[in-house]
Amino acid sequence: MSGSNEPRQNNADRPISEDVCVPRDVELCVDLSEMDAHLQLDVEEGRQISAEDPATSTHAEQNLHGEMEEDSPPRGTSLARRWRVLPFHVLPDWLKDNDYLLHGHRPPMPSFRACFRSTFRIHTETVNIWSHLLGLIFFAWLGALTLLRPNSSFAAPLQEKLVLGAFFLGVLLCLGFSWVFHTVNCHSEGVARAFAKLDYSGIALLTVGSFVPLLYYCFHCAARPRVVYMALVGVLGAAAIAVSQCDRFSTPRHRLTRAAVFAGLGLSGVAPTVHYVLREGLVDVVTLGQMGWFYAMGAVYMGGAALYAARIPERFLRGKCDIWFHSHQIFHLLVVAAACVHFYGVSNLQEFHYGLRGVCAANNTATP
Repeated sequence: MSGSNEPRQNNADRPISEDVCVPRDVELCVDLSEMDAHLQLDVEEGRQISAEDPATSTHAEQNLHGEMEEDSPPRGTSLARRWRVLPFHVLPDWLKDNDYLLHGHRPPMPSFRACFRSTFRIHTETVNIWSHLLGLIFFAWLGALTLLRPNSSFAAPLQEKLVLGAFFLGVLLCLGFSWVFHTVNCHSEGVARAFAKLDYSGIALLTVGSFVPLLYYCFHCAARPRVVYMALVGVLGAAAIAVSQCDRFSTPRHRLTRAAVFAGLGLSGVAPTVHYVLREGLVDVVTLGQMGWFYAMGAVYMGGAALYAARIPERFLRGKCDIWFHSHQIFHLLVVAAACVHFYGVSNLQEFHYGLRGVCAANNTATP
């Protein structure tokens, strides 16, 4: 709307086509012609903009141009309490990620306080936030419980605590970065892009950290393959992190690319697995080597990534999974479940290794 002095027609039936903007503490501009006539946004001291009140619309437009800055409340104070969820089609482009989720999205909220307070509201990101926040707390407790065990519980205390610590560090960084990203990704385009890079880096760190104890125990008596495979996984993890720093990597059109990069990183474990099977035999690998648990872990990870990439089930239940049970939420829950399965398998390997007191067989074949 321009600053024209032409008189406004007081015709209640005239449709409103101008963009109406709320004050700067919300910083959201929507086209009321595309929304329900009774959709209302809170402004100032609880006043609301309605399609039936052109005078209030004019008042909001004046606020946009800075003519009433002295009356604006502090940024984030009223916003944290008064924002409303929005339909997908009125979101700015940088907040549009999954067009199968039609309703329940948070508006742009340029206040970290408002973003964190939104964790206690129901919207499309609620389950994503809480699933990894609770997972973060659980694995922090589990890691402390494991690593603070007395040295007498380990065959090689320093080495084993380091490799187990690598696993827990990867899990905590992945869940922590994911929790923060899904909390603040509605702040602004720059903040969303920066924390998306951390989120993707966390996935790579989780994958690398998960390989470390597995390779340590499976190739404990074969130093050269252990070092080679750890180096290979480390290089591939660094490459995945480097790729994830590209701005285009986080856009919706590269959803399949993201899934392929991290799936490829996970599939790098095929080579050491085949090597281990050839050395020890399939029966011993599945029973003594606990590889059955790691196969299950891989299947859970890959299943979650496939659902995320294909956007199932919301693709077939458009508008029915906006708040609960959409693909990203399922992926989050499966990541936590897979980490639990992996830890169980590693714990069994550690106990078996402790029973052998780290002694290798006379023929120098690899023991778990």
